[in-house]
Amino acid sequence: MSIKGTVFKEISTHLASNVEELIYIDKDRGQVEKENVLLVPKPSVLIGFMRFEWAEIGSGVKEGKGIIRVRVICENYAESYSGSIDQDLALAFFDLNEKVDACLEGFTGTKFSELIKIADEDDLDHNNVIVTVYESETTITDDTKAHHKNMVVVDAEPIVKYVQKENLPERQVNIESDFVLKM
Repeated sequence: MSIKGTVFKEISTHLASNVEELIYIDKDRGQVEKENVLLVPKPSVLIGFMRFEWAEIGSGVKEGKGIIRVRVICENYAESYSGSIDQDLALAFFDLNEKVDACLEGFTGTKFSELIKIADEDDLDHNNVIVTVYESETTITDDTKAHHKNMVVVDAEPIVKYVQKENLPERQVNIESDFVLKM
């Protein structure tokens, strides 16, 4: 599987198991743009990979530092204005957003470093569909083209055997220097 596919699966599995309100998690392919937002089951999360800068760290292994964008989507027809009878219901989407944010903050996977939130904003252009965008910075380690693909990774533990001091050989090294002249 591709490196970004692996990262996507780890993030989506983590969200699915920790945010039970979510009914749909997918790769962000522009589903919330224009009329497509009506077709997305809600509440949902869309995960997208933004720009990553890659550098080789040796033996075909690369590290990419960049941003993963997560869109939290929910539908809400309640009124949030001051004095509204359903204001609490209208503001409930903040609870879902905070739950997703808390779930992602600091999360690490097998091929990526901890997710660190660098930005969030409400995307207000969808009528009664609320889209909140979170951007997190991370570093992905891509070893899919590594030169050591055929090597077996071993978790080596050294075996240490202690010997008794009385069995050690006599010192066989001259401790006086032959290069120093005594005067």
